[in-house]
Amino acid sequence: TFAKVLEKHGSGGDGCEICKPTVGSILASLNNEIILGGDRVQLQDTNDRALANMQRGGTYSVVPRVPGGELTPEQLIVLGEVAKKYNLYCKITGGQRVDLFGAAKHELPDIWEELGKAGFESGHAYGKALRTVKS
Repeated sequence: TFAKVLEKHGSGGDGCEICKPTVGSILASLNNEIILGGDRVQLQDTNDRALANMQRGGTYSVVPRVPGGELTPEQLIVLGEVAKKYNLYCKITGGQRVDLFGAAKHELPDIWEELGKAGFESGHAYGKALRTVKS
């Protein structure tokens, strides 16, 4: 657990904004568990917990993963339906993903539930990690 890691290797605090998400990711990987499950959710920063990017106005952008920029017609329709239902602005990113802007925080679980049913997962556009390799 993070508490055990902190007890053994910490410097007396409750962890920093660098070590908390890093350790949370390692713990999730070691046990093949969802990174936002259990006590690991509190180790993530705001964007990681929301699976979205907080924008300047307090709304969020949602970036589903689009492997190789390829979508099925059904997935494209779902993206449009979700964007229309939640009044989201859409943009194709340089990484061949679709970014949906303007979501309220309370809408995020419902948006991800609808996108998940269509086979989408997070594009991790908010993470502090390698996201897209362009050729």
